[in-house]
Amino acid sequence: MELETLIYEKDGRIATVTLNRPEKGNALSRKLRDELDLVMDDLDLDDDTRVLIIKAAGNHFSTGYDLTEFSYLWDADSAINDVQRRPHRRSPVWSRREFHLSRERWMRLFRLRQATIGLAHGHCIAGGLDLLGVCDVAFCADDALFGQPEARAMGEIHVFGLWPIHLGMRKTKEWLFTGDNMNGLEAAEFGLVNRSVPRDQLEAVGRAYAERVANVPLDALYSHKEVTNRWFEAQGMHAGMAAANDLDAMGIAGPALNEFTEIWREGGVRPAVRFRDREFKEHRTYWEAYQASRNNTSTGGKPGPGGTAGA
Repeated sequence: MELETLIYEKDGRIATVTLNRPEKGNALSRKLRDELDLVMDDLDLDDDTRVLIIKAAGNHFSTGYDLTEFSYLWDADSAINDVQRRPHRRSPVWSRREFHLSRERWMRLFRLRQATIGLAHGHCIAGGLDLLGVCDVAFCADDALFGQPEARAMGEIHVFGLWPIHLGMRKTKEWLFTGDNMNGLEAAEFGLVNRSVPRDQLEAVGRAYAERVANVPLDALYSHKEVTNRWFEAQGMHAGMAAANDLDAMGIAGPALNEFTEIWREGGVRPAVRFRDREFKEHRTYWEAYQASRNNTSTGGKPGPGGTAGA
């Protein structure tokens, strides 16, 4: 199998997929997702492989969806082909359909017979959370960063990273309302990942776990996955994700993106993202902003806007 955006390898009962767009921060392109479908096609026919490890080359696990391919949804001038230029392509009705189909593609990985293990380092944000969210087990580097910065202006993501399931209601809202990033240690404490380890130990820890899982028969692994997943499906998991898709389609057609879109047209994605995040840049989280404000006050400074120290 010849792949351009992924590296797919097998070693005994363990397969490994490496996201291989390091120059793009492993942004999730259409081709990458198409090639991931090919990997799943192969595993559907493979009765010997019991575990799939998903990791990434370069500095980041994934910086999200490749916005250069999807920006036509909110900016017609960014269309890259005649299909995207069709007027109805920017309709929220069409966007909703696209997002629901995208969700189902991720859920195919969620339902894969093999146990899936995600290994995240660097940034794992936005669409990267969709990928990590549907893995059965996840390990990360201590200094990894997880977040949904698109929540500050751009809407939801396709499976919502399964945050309400992994984090619970209050932690999901706490982090979603700001779009801030949690680090690997926080992600492990909150339940977004199973364990956080030093970066240089991440792959070895993932491999050690995979080797033990690989001793369990494939039909038993699938049974364990299916019965566990059913608990959450019965609680309304799919309805919740569908709501995220619906609201995302409405959100990108709403006023929250007006300024973002104008800046995008003038200078591209980087200035637009910097504009979106400008009020949040001084501190990683609200807690760090609060602590900085307390420290500044205790030394005679005056708190600035948003509870941060003034310039």
